[in-house]
Amino acid sequence: MKFSIVIPSYNQGKFLENCILSIINQNIEAEIILMDGGSTDNSVEIIKKYENKIAYWVSEKDKGQ
Repeated sequence: MKFSIVIPSYNQGKFLENCILSIINQNIEAEIILMDGGSTDNSVEIIKKYENKIAYWVSEKDKGQ
């Protein structure tokens, strides 16, 4: 069974890598979808580092959660 994990994020670079690795290291069949609200910290660099493990991601200004 495959399921999706959606990660909402905005300027959470400090925690984002651990979040992504936590999902990847569980060896579960899940797709990661990451919705970033246009972060100005190092979030996009972290996302790009794991881009091959993320099914879909976007970083753009939004109206919040």
